[in-house]
Amino acid sequence: MNDVDWWVWLIVALVVIAIVLALVAAARKRNVEHARTRAASIRDEAGERRVEAQRTQAASVAAEADAAEAKLQAQRLEQRAAELGNEASTADAEAVERAQKADRIDPDVRTDRDPTPGDGEVGRDRDVDVDRRRDADFDADRRDDSVDRDDSLRRDDSVRRDDDGSVAR
Repeated sequence: MNDVDWWVWLIVALVVIAIVLALVAAARKRNVEHARTRAASIRDEAGERRVEAQRTQAASVAAEADAAEAKLQAQRLEQRAAELGNEASTADAEAVERAQKADRIDPDVRTDRDPTPGDGEVGRDRDVDVDRRRDADFDADRRDDSVDRDDSLRRDDSVRRDDDGSVAR
């Protein structure tokens, strides 16, 4: 019986080893499948991120193109503004020249070669009526301001006035 017991133990040991190897193989297979599934999930996520990165890159390129177009448009507008400014300056110079020519031709307009001090017009005498109207408007504005000031000063009893109504110091 001794011989039979030895064979039995050997078979039992081989069966146990086979079962352990089968369990290890099954666990390893399960781990490999899990790793494949996880890798596929990561690849899918990476693909989604790459698509999003490509969309962002496309938006960036579009924004750069819009900025370049805006710069070009701004340059065109600046150039147009400069052209219009030059045209306006030329037109203004021509208008001044024509007005001076008209003044030289018109027998009712006196011209002088030297500007009148404070006149602001070279070659043209001052329009006295315009100056009087401007002074009258200015004086009217000053009177309105002085009325408000006079009312506030009258309320202050400590302020003395001269005969002409100005504040005495």
